[in-house]
Amino acid sequence: MSRAQRDPGTDGVRRRRTGSDGESAASAAEELHVAGRKAAEEAWNAQVNALGGFIRSQRQMAKLSLREMAAMTKVSNAYLSQVERGLHQPSLKVLRSIAEALHLNTDQMLSRAGWSIHDDEPAADPAPAADRDAAPPGVEDAIAADPRLSDEQKTALLGVYRSFLRRS
Repeated sequence: MSRAQRDPGTDGVRRRRTGSDGESAASAAEELHVAGRKAAEEAWNAQVNALGGFIRSQRQMAKLSLREMAAMTKVSNAYLSQVERGLHQPSLKVLRSIAEALHLNTDQMLSRAGWSIHDDEPAADPAPAADRDAAPPGVEDAIAADPRLSDEQKTALLGVYRSFLRRS
């Protein structure tokens, strides 16, 4: 059988037909979901790195070695090193012991790193009011109004968007 007889009008290779619009929409939604999850993970990793950098700078300003801080916090120096490098996300218990060793309260330490332990309270915004007012209008409204996004996706996107605004 010749190539033309196998699949006329093609080069002999059968191609998968594209699906209906519903399949395309589902595929696009899945891609959006994956992209949103990746962006949220990147933002979270950036925050963990920022927290670790803040802890390291505070430890160095206090003129403490990792070993000294480990003894004060009852956390291994290897683990503290990993926290400072953003390789581990410390528990609240570990964060409290670190804050105590650095003579900071936990809320103060987390807010300086751009975090807040209270879900209902936004972290302190270090940007001046003029910079906040310069943000393009409607971004948050557009995310909230998009019917293609689930509530979880909207929350994740808003969190990522706001975290980028706090950093600029």
